[in-house]
Amino acid sequence: MAIRCFLGALLVGATSAAPSISSCGSPTDIFKHVSMAVSPDPVERGTPFTITVTGDLGTDLTSGTVSWDIDAKVSVFGHSVVDKASKQSSPFTLTPGARAGPSKLVVGPITLPGEVPGSADISGKVIVADGTGAQVACVALEFHLVLGQANTAPLPEALGAPQGVTSCGKSGDHMQGVTFGTVGGVTTVSGTLDEDVSEMSFHAALELHTGIFPVPISLSVPVSYSPGLQKGDVMAKVGPTQGASESDGAIPTVTGDITWTDANKQEIACISVGPSADSTIVV
Repeated sequence: MAIRCFLGALLVGATSAAPSISSCGSPTDIFKHVSMAVSPDPVERGTPFTITVTGDLGTDLTSGTVSWDIDAKVSVFGHSVVDKASKQSSPFTLTPGARAGPSKLVVGPITLPGEVPGSADISGKVIVADGTGAQVACVALEFHLVLGQANTAPLPEALGAPQGVTSCGKSGDHMQGVTFGTVGGVTTVSGTLDEDVSEMSFHAALELHTGIFPVPISLSVPVSYSPGLQKGDVMAKVGPTQGASESDGAIPTVTGDITWTDANKQEIACISVGPSADSTIVV
């Protein structure tokens, strides 16, 4: 689901009457004084946009559950690659976790690639609860997005291959001892950071396989997060996913690398997306 929503975000400029992202939380949420915004909203084709989320986290968040009720429709070159309704949940564990106190996340400015005609409609809610079941936050999504005029010529299918993640890290990366593993539906990622990180960027060099010829997708996403990620051991564990999911479209194959760099443009880590493998990778 994460890769498919990521694809939806890559393929679009937008028109939407309702806010693309907003808080649907309650006064009793653990994450209080919440502000969520996309600027500009709607996203305009060829114009950089930024997502900003701020609030006060009432307590450290080290475990819990993410639940989502999402409808997603994504097309490329006039052909459906995602048509999915998903009402699911997944437990998570984070080490050291998100720290209590004022928090600010800024993603962008992002310029979407304009060489891939397509559209996306992504709507629904995502709810985060802590380990006791108390609601942390609720995020409402209402993206109705379009980019360019699609070519509707038939495309031979080359879809549906399972996606796997491996490390493409190097010996000088700021995160060492990186491991990826998926066992019994539970995915675990861990490593050791040798520096504090609050300003970073993610650079994607991917190919979307929708037919005979792969479609290149290049994107750089700057991210600022306060209070930031602390130096030391880090670990994230997600799964297993539970609930209902219905899909009327084939799942596109995505391959390529995503590189994570710090404020000095030095590599922190690198992951490769490709064929699925139920194994543990150590770098």
